[in-house]
Amino acid sequence: MNVEHALNDFYRQHGYGEEGGINKKWDMIKFGPIALPLPNLESRRRNIFLHDINHLVTGYDTSWKGESSVTSWEIATGGWGNIYFAWWLTLWGMAVGVMFYPTHSYNAFQAGLRMRSAFTSGLSKQAMYSLQVDQLTSHLYRTQADTVNRSYFVWASLSLLVWWGPFIIGCILYSLW
Repeated sequence: MNVEHALNDFYRQHGYGEEGGINKKWDMIKFGPIALPLPNLESRRRNIFLHDINHLVTGYDTSWKGESSVTSWEIATGGWGNIYFAWWLTLWGMAVGVMFYPTHSYNAFQAGLRMRSAFTSGLSKQAMYSLQVDQLTSHLYRTQADTVNRSYFVWASLSLLVWWGPFIIGCILYSLW
């Protein structure tokens, strides 16, 4: 099955709607019975398919464990360039893994060091869509000379700062007030 068909099946299976819901103004992040709105910014609409292709390539599901694993993997592969909102969401997702699924987060990060993501693949959307999922996965593996060296502990710390930062700032401001 090519990536385009696999991605459409992924969207149907998870109820994300046409093209992963790119036409929605808002998306929801669910915490058990609680759902928080997330603005569906233009940069997210243009690039969410890349994150979803990363799910196909890695095999990580859309549970909290799966999302935190795929975000740890994405950071290790090189992240999101200058798409700052995606970086924030990815670091936030990694923090969930660091706190609740540390072994999975660490293993996903280590796997990402040996690969590129859909975002850093150098392939156009159409080129990715035309490949079989296993062909794209093979294409994303780095050569030995191309392997990167990033520290899980540095990125894990940064992800926790992104997660806890607003609470810490709020406590500081409250104490000063």
